[in-house]
Amino acid sequence: MKFKIPVEKIQKAVSITSRICGGNLTLPILNNILIEAKDNNLILKSTNLEIGIQVKLPLKLEKEGIISIPAKILNDFLLVLDKKENIEVEEKNNILILKSKNYTTKIKGENPEDFPILPEIKSGEKIIVPLKNIVDNLSQIIIIPSSQDTRIELSGVFFDFKDKKLNLVATDSIRLGCANIGLDKSMKKGSFIIPQRGAREIISIFSLFDGDIEIIYDTNQVLFQFIPKNIQDFEVGLITKLIEGEYPNWEEIIPQEFSCNAIVKKDEIEKAVKVVSLFSSRIQDIKLNFQPSNGRINISAGSGEVGEGESIIDAKIQGKGTELVFNWRYLLDGISTIKSSELFFGVNNSQSPAILKPIGSDNYFYILMPKTI
Repeated sequence: MKFKIPVEKIQKAVSITSRICGGNLTLPILNNILIEAKDNNLILKSTNLEIGIQVKLPLKLEKEGIISIPAKILNDFLLVLDKKENIEVEEKNNILILKSKNYTTKIKGENPEDFPILPEIKSGEKIIVPLKNIVDNLSQIIIIPSSQDTRIELSGVFFDFKDKKLNLVATDSIRLGCANIGLDKSMKKGSFIIPQRGAREIISIFSLFDGDIEIIYDTNQVLFQFIPKNIQDFEVGLITKLIEGEYPNWEEIIPQEFSCNAIVKKDEIEKAVKVVSLFSSRIQDIKLNFQPSNGRINISAGSGEVGEGESIIDAKIQGKGTELVFNWRYLLDGISTIKSSELFFGVNNSQSPAILKPIGSDNYFYILMPKTI
């Protein structure tokens, strides 16, 4: 193997591929990335046996070859180099030799035949969506999935295809977030659950690019494949195993009517909850009193250890006066994911879920159960 490449390109490729490497004591080979130079392409692969990543970029090669290299030391070395330089890379006797303007290093490799084969999806359902839509919508719900081992299906993100819409759903049984993406064509009804780690990697990796993403899935795994606009750009694929299990019927819990609803400025309620939460008790409760008669929401909290805090904000309120208690962290999570300057806040009683939605858009909502005190 021998080639020259801009430092900036190989830095980016190794940084992406090495994200899922490291810390595996039982299978040290998983701490490596596989580098293959073939058919005038440089291909980098990594896996943790749940997620696999492949980066491919066109490159003029002097010599083909393949090697498995510890990801951390390679990534750390490349990060100290000047991005504007070129670097010469050569493999000899299972040693990777890297030469830049001021540095020469030799990194011992391992037998590439020991590196696990990344799974492939030979046939399955396919859909192409704008990459930015996937990244932005996943970012709104990524913190929600539950970490409970007893209900593994709640530990991931649910992809639900219906007609010309893709719903991305996450819940921990106390709260639920749904972001939907409009599709260009009707899809065959289908769904799958991906692990939260896989969803996080999709956000981190594909936020670096601009274009479309192809989603291909079968019964066991799903591939997210970045489609570059320029043939000289990176091709990036992430494949992840699916979570087995039946996702709850999330549409059933969406409240359709409200005894009280308010339209409030997002920045005002967000600031009020943050300030008042300083005085919340250890169970993180915060009280909201909706007052239609004077168009205000009274937000309060108190504890014997710290004291009391109260904030009053203006709102357009319809319905009857209502007082509810929420977990302030969960409430703040929902408010922070709203992207409009104003939000809709619909409530009923302590036994029914409340809902937060942006004003002027119907592509996202956040449901939260009040606390029973």
